[in-house]
Amino acid sequence: MFVITTVGSDNATKTVLPFVTGRGAMNRGESVSMFTMQEATSLATDQRTLEEIKAPGLPTVAEVLDELQANDALDEFVVCKPCAEARNIAEDDLADWADLGSATDLARLAEEHETTVTF
Repeated sequence: MFVITTVGSDNATKTVLPFVTGRGAMNRGESVSMFTMQEATSLATDQRTLEEIKAPGLPTVAEVLDELQANDALDEFVVCKPCAEARNIAEDDLADWADLGSATDLARLAEEHETTVTF
């Protein structure tokens, strides 16, 4: 599954939904690739923030992300480079599980997956 998200920590419910969707794919035996744009680019920079993002009835982003990684179900986590640069996020700011990418990566990931979900 390929998941594109643009929502950052300012909306906990919408922020956690792409990750829960990825977990759903994992539970079906699939893996997930994620591409973050706009405000979602910050999700790859601060583990503390991920631990605090919690929506009613859902786990934190950090819990789901940890579960995806522990089950080797997160193929790629790509952060839109122009979106990150516009928010003063550099490659050195990213977690070790995230990489900067471009529209070319977005197109590649969409082509490689049968299912694309956007948030």
